[in-house]
Amino acid sequence: MTPKKKLIEVALPLDAINAASAREKSIRHGHPSTLHLWWARRPLAAARAVIFAQMVDDPSSHPERFPTEEAQEKERQRLFRIIEQLVLWENTTNEKVLDQAREEIWKSWRATCAENKNHPRAKELFDPKKLPAFHDPFAGGGSLPLEAQRLGLESYASDLNPVAVLICKAMIEIPPKFAGRPPVNPESRKDKNLFKKKWQGAQGLADDLRYYGQWMRDEAEKRIGYLYPKVKITVEMAKERPDLKPYVGKKLTVIAWLWARTVKSPNPAFAQVDVPLTSTFMSSRSSRATTTALR
Repeated sequence: MTPKKKLIEVALPLDAINAASAREKSIRHGHPSTLHLWWARRPLAAARAVIFAQMVDDPSSHPERFPTEEAQEKERQRLFRIIEQLVLWENTTNEKVLDQAREEIWKSWRATCAENKNHPRAKELFDPKKLPAFHDPFAGGGSLPLEAQRLGLESYASDLNPVAVLICKAMIEIPPKFAGRPPVNPESRKDKNLFKKKWQGAQGLADDLRYYGQWMRDEAEKRIGYLYPKVKITVEMAKERPDLKPYVGKKLTVIAWLWARTVKSPNPAFAQVDVPLTSTFMSSRSSRATTTALR
């Protein structure tokens, strides 16, 4: 049997994919890349488009349905429109768009299974009720397995780097286990309508993460907060930093600390003074730079 050509082997709407991928670099809220900076991270838009195009047959593979080049091109353009919607960041969790893409994948897969129904291992390899799994042995930041899972494939990811493994667990292993379930934190349990609400995806898990994350932050502040004292803004400080004048007399929370090794001063007159081994205390030269403190 001649293998069917997939859409990725013929053509792709590269301009739309490239534009969406470039735009992702400026998105920081809610983007998986904020979990950890990763080398050569694949844009989610590109990963989503490539996996879709690898799973969907090109129209030229079905001459019985699209007998002419014009008919094939028309169908190809229809698939391009799906990809153009699929790669948009706003549609990352748009179930209507994702369902449309999943249906196209299922359509091609069922056609493949039908053509291979006489294969000696058809029951194992060509099950029309189960999509093939996605395997990524070098998952890194997890873009590919995450998007494969989003498109309905069962994802398996691994990596030698433990940070990569942790990221993949956080994105593709743990959330599905709690999909559609309500939160369990005591604050949410007070809501009498908790179980009447429809919890989609990982909404319940996200609610628990917010609650327990805040609890851990508060608990850490109770236990070690004294190690990070607030800074009282003085008149002298405001003279050097005019932007601090509105805060004179107030205590501000330090958002960045500079840590450095210290040695005793070589000057006999200051023999007991600890001298930090750092060349500068400036954390930023931006006009929006905030006060930093040395501990």
